[in-house]
Amino acid sequence: MKAPLKLISTLLFASITALHAAERKESPSNDSAPPASSAKSVIAGADARCDAMLRRQLKYAFPPTSYMHYQAFALAAYWLNERTAEADQAILTEREKEFLPAIAKNDFYGYAYILERIYFLFSRSSKHFPGRMSAEAESALLDMLWRWAEPVCRRELTLPERDWWSMGSENNHTAAWSSFWGAAQIFAQHPDYKNRRYADGTTVPEMAKAFDDYYKRYARNAATSGLLVECNSGYNKYTLGGWYNMADFAEDPELRRRMSMLLDLFWADWAIEEINGVRGGSRHRCYPGENSTSHSNMDELAWYPFGFAPANSQAPGVVCGATTFWRPSSLVAELALDWNSRGVYEYISRRPGRLEPRKTGEPPLNFVTDPKHPLFLPNGVAALRPEGGGLLRYSYCTPDFVMGTSMVEALTAKDWAGMSSQNRWEGAIFAGHPTARIYVQTRGNTGTGSSYNANWSVQKRGVLIVQRLKTANAKGQRVWFDGALTRAERDGWVFAEAPQAYAAVRVVNGDRTWKPDAPEMHHGDKVRALANGMWLECADEFSPVIIEVARKADCKDFAAFQASTLGNALKWENHRLDYTSALNHATLTLFADYSQVPQVDGVPVNYAPKKAYVSPFIEGDFGSGVVTLRKGDRKLVLDFN
Repeated sequence: MKAPLKLISTLLFASITALHAAERKESPSNDSAPPASSAKSVIAGADARCDAMLRRQLKYAFPPTSYMHYQAFALAAYWLNERTAEADQAILTEREKEFLPAIAKNDFYGYAYILERIYFLFSRSSKHFPGRMSAEAESALLDMLWRWAEPVCRRELTLPERDWWSMGSENNHTAAWSSFWGAAQIFAQHPDYKNRRYADGTTVPEMAKAFDDYYKRYARNAATSGLLVECNSGYNKYTLGGWYNMADFAEDPELRRRMSMLLDLFWADWAIEEINGVRGGSRHRCYPGENSTSHSNMDELAWYPFGFAPANSQAPGVVCGATTFWRPSSLVAELALDWNSRGVYEYISRRPGRLEPRKTGEPPLNFVTDPKHPLFLPNGVAALRPEGGGLLRYSYCTPDFVMGTSMVEALTAKDWAGMSSQNRWEGAIFAGHPTARIYVQTRGNTGTGSSYNANWSVQKRGVLIVQRLKTANAKGQRVWFDGALTRAERDGWVFAEAPQAYAAVRVVNGDRTWKPDAPEMHHGDKVRALANGMWLECADEFSPVIIEVARKADCKDFAAFQASTLGNALKWENHRLDYTSALNHATLTLFADYSQVPQVDGVPVNYAPKKAYVSPFIEGDFGSGVVTLRKGDRKLVLDFN
């Protein structure tokens, strides 16, 4: 008698999850304490959350048009083992109607990894759910992948000296390269394709190995150099799609191990700045509007491993994370779920984003030299400095608020990759309400467009100073106060009360005015709903702005917090600001003419310390290849060497 389908699926998930855990070396010496019951139950519930989303996808596949629509429906139908004949037809329809238009728009590479996931899971040779896809649909899928990859994918895309190059934005680059990886792995295992050659003459096995090697280096580089350039951005979900494919399906055990560890590190990095599923800390590529005022980056994807946030997304960027066999280590799950017990701490990390200097008149770098090649970019690629530098990310984390900034040198926009300097967000989130936050964010020169390299800043614990950079592509300066906060004004300060914390904001120089949220405060025309809150706009757009935050547990009451803040020493003279916070036990110095590096207690900020990560929970030397995760007496060593 055959076992019930649900039992088979559950056993399959359990066995593959155990394999990933073994590859992460979660031995008793590393992670010996049993996970909290809440962590165990939440992890176990990931299967049900996946099925719930795919049920919705089967009823109404999202997006409603384009080749991604057919992929979304097919993945859901095959996974649930329902309406599989319609799923076969969806793959055939994609090839006949949508494939060539997607190729013409150079769009197919962005989500080819989803088509590859369908093959890995449901083809006749699958190790997971073999044969759910018909032979005809499988042939059509392979045909699309080959017709796309054969003329475009080249071995030179994987050269080690180009490891730090990025084609356009980080998530677009990673989506393309991970799609090339997946196609090569599929071809290398298929009798009809493994003896073929790509247009550049590379054999299929050679291409598969080249991309395996590339991603093993990629995992090490990313893990020990500060993770992603698009730091704390909603775009991260597209980057992670390929990571999940490698953690699930890589034939190379070392690549599978490294990508599994990299996912643990990514989610640990997310977890230790998060309060009840809302991540704090600075953000890069966080667009003005609801992405900033009400959303928390990665909230759509965090629902699957941790059960946070509404289960309302069927976006293509979440489907790999929804259907992955990978599960976070128990240590990472507890960091995410037991946020109240993490205590009070600083999290300091280096992040990539600075460009290699280029000589005037030097032609742009490109992965390919043929201007007709789809990957040839007229403005070239972003060639990042492997040693990073110039960007130190600082977060102060408590159970009641998280405040953070990306402290950067006062460089020009041309010194940074746009995917690093675009729409940076600095400020605080507050426990007790999902949208309660105060943050600083400018607008682009065109008003509703993006800003680049807008601010520089300095922070220690719960006190932060932010100032506009004159070299920025930005317009004005403004501070957002969410409507969930109670406000009061006194002696030039704006005070705010959150459920579990107090805050104060001071525009140091010039007047300020209040404005409600409005369409012109959003990015482009993406205005679905105006936010409940107010903007504090600075008359002098280059005035420093002070933000001070304290836990209610550290203050007698709101009046006492105000009195303490008003009693702090503040000196503004000759473009130099010195501010001392009694509650946060720190003196910050900002040179508003950019003549010197900001100081914390008289010591200049070091933008490139030895360690890539410093916190009670994540620690590792820059470029060492080893990162250690901790919680209490437990630890998980992630060795990428």
